[in-house]
Amino acid sequence: MKALNKIKYGKRFTIFSELDNQPCADHDRKTGEGLAPQEYVGIKIELLEKPEVFKEWEDKKIYLLAATLRSETMYGQTNCFVLPEGQYGLYEMKNDELFVMSERAARNMAFQELTKEDTKYPSLAKVTG
Repeated sequence: MKALNKIKYGKRFTIFSELDNQPCADHDRKTGEGLAPQEYVGIKIELLEKPEVFKEWEDKKIYLLAATLRSETMYGQTNCFVLPEGQYGLYEMKNDELFVMSERAARNMAFQELTKEDTKYPSLAKVTG
């Protein structure tokens, strides 16, 4: 079957257990049975004016990372709102871009092999919305 290209080896969307360092099936979870991965679309919005806390990275492009479940609505985007009390961090991605996002978003991206180092998501700087 492999010679006929009917089966492939690769990765797929799944729930991942950091504790066991492996994917976990629906019936393997103590809580959350019936939950499935949810696909978000990330939209990079370049930060043109950098706050003082990001001055160390003045020469690099820094992006606010907006996430949506309905990417078709982004074509008409005219605003980007940030939670004023929200705690965000600056995270380095594999392609040397810097993203401003929540720690939760960075953690999820780290386990999708998107951060500079897989499964690691150290914050370079912290900032409040």
